Amino acid sequence: MLKQYDFAFSSKGIENVHSELAVKIHGMLMHNVPDADAKRMHQNKYHPYSLYCVPAMDGRKIITRISSIHESADIFVEKAAKLDAVNIKGMGIVKITEKGEIFESELSYLADRIKGRRFRLQFITPSVFKVKGNEFGFPDISMHFISVIRRMNEFEGENINFDDFRKALYKCRIDSWQFNSYKYNISGTHIPGMTGYTDILLPEDEDQMMLKKVFIYASFSGTGGRTAMGMGGFFFQEL
Repeated sequence: MLKQYDFAFSSKGIENVHSELAVKIHGMLMHNVPDADAKRMHQNKYHPYSLYCVPAMDGRKIITRISSIHESADIFVEKAAKLDAVNIKGMGIVKITEKGEIFESELSYLADRIKGRRFRLQFITPSVFKVKGNEFGFPDISMHFISVIRRMNEFEGENINFDDFRKALYKCRIDSWQFNSYKYNISGTHIPGMTGYTDILLPEDEDQMMLKKVFIYASFSGTGGRTAMGMGGFFFQEL
């Protein structure tokens, strides 16, 4: 079961936060989770949750999205949904002004509901991938989905081969793209990342469903690494 929850709060005082905001939110939320649950979450081979923060269009509020991709991390979402305020170093105690509802669904159900072929892959917060221990943020799109596929295979019981995914992605028609480089600050360590988007037309063969599943799942798991710290925020938008 996939779960997701959004909340928002004022951006006033954000200039006093000397790290990426999601890093602070992550730390605060972990303090609200019992030690036993936090330990169980980190015993998984891959992080079973993700979160990211983005400013609203008017810049006056910050929207935070928290997702769980395994039952061991459901408490993370549930605890967040009960918060009335967040305590962020540099901003102090900030009241939560908007609360969403916890959304939950099965991956297969979401994939079956989407019938179109034209989509936008939106990398909302910086995405980074690793090769031999080194972190890279350049726009080799397929590489940002390695971790997504690993999590799908681990938590959803899928058996997707990355090379098959890459070949399927190469069959897509790319209509347009725009990517930017960004250094993501995690407590003073600056991680190279990529933001931006690309518009694609999915193939009409059997690979279409596999691609849809990967992209939908990425909207919950995040892309690349450090997704628990706010990196890899991703949105799969039908055009």
